[in-house]
Amino acid sequence: MRGLVTFIVIAGIGGGLFVWQKQTEQKSAPKEQPIAQSAPTPRPVYEHVWAKHSLDTTHSVIEKIKQQRQDDDLKDAVGRR
Repeated sequence: MRGLVTFIVIAGIGGGLFVWQKQTEQKSAPKEQPIAQSAPTPRPVYEHVWAKHSLDTTHSVIEKIKQQRQDDDLKDAVGRR
């Protein structure tokens, strides 16, 4: 019996918090201003391709690092002559 009462109390508190949160979100939504992104992405990131976007970003960083290392090696080789 105590378990049932405890469950009902916890469910009531959770439900009350849920309703309170939804009401405060609706009141504050019109006041929010859009936040500018620091760097635009090359293509829009959709909800279902976030993992691919992450892999693409990682791949582009790896390519940049490879290119930098090649450039540094060329600079070192020219300086040794």
